[in-house]
Amino acid sequence: MSIKKLILAASILTTLALTGCGGKGAVQPSGVSTGDVNAKIVFDNDKVNADNVDGLSVSEREVKITKPGMYTFSGTWNDGQILVDIGKEFEAVLVLDGVNITNTKSAPIYIKSAEKVKIELADGKDNVLTDAEFYEFEDPQDNKPNACIYSRDDITIKGNGNLTVNANFNNGIGTSNDLKITGGNITVKAFNNGLKGNDSVTISGGNIDITAEADGIKVENTEEPHKGYVNITGGTIKIRAKDDAIDSVRSVSINNADVKVSVGGKDVKCEGVLNIAEGCLGKLEE
Repeated sequence: MSIKKLILAASILTTLALTGCGGKGAVQPSGVSTGDVNAKIVFDNDKVNADNVDGLSVSEREVKITKPGMYTFSGTWNDGQILVDIGKEFEAVLVLDGVNITNTKSAPIYIKSAEKVKIELADGKDNVLTDAEFYEFEDPQDNKPNACIYSRDDITIKGNGNLTVNANFNNGIGTSNDLKITGGNITVKAFNNGLKGNDSVTISGGNIDITAEADGIKVENTEEPHKGYVNITGGTIKIRAKDDAIDSVRSVSINNADVKVSVGGKDVKCEGVLNIAEGCLGKLEE
């Protein structure tokens, strides 16, 4: 069952602050407590080889994580899902150490329950995630997950490795809460939105290349006054979008970054405040 794109018709542009676009920098996230588990999982086409640790269960099509900790993945998996279900008070780190994961029925990575999850891209390693064109939902009324990498809670992507996200169903990387990117070479090709954070999207580093059938980056929480923003403070970002490059309900801030866009809609669509440093946002010429 496909998800129809909902495109907001109206946009209100209120404030454009022009300041200098200085040197690029990255804000590093604070450390998280991830428990005592430190496990390695190796994929071998249709087989999964994993450390025998408490909180980790493995089947032919699923690796289920139920305890906080650090989990390192490598290898090729023809059809499966990494499922994180550790509880809302716990945190985990998923290290992608050269993986190629395809799921023919859903999302390759689904964070069902956690306080926060970090996805770390191992240095110099290539990682590819590809989801299904049509999803089979555990609960058809819920329609989650709805992105190739999807989290119901906060998610941070970090590291110096490479990540390619092929999102055939809906969004590329999505979360119901906050999405943060602090590093990595990330390529997203999405049937709908490239990056979707319901509460916020924050980017402080990395090289990000987005091709989206709808918006490049989208945030839409209108219910909480301190949510609904896009904040870019570093990194190099290229966005090709059939709709808007950036669509946010409350505010968009771009400083110390290089953002280039090619769009069918607006470069930035915002119903609130814009703070875009001079020289940080421009047209993508290819």
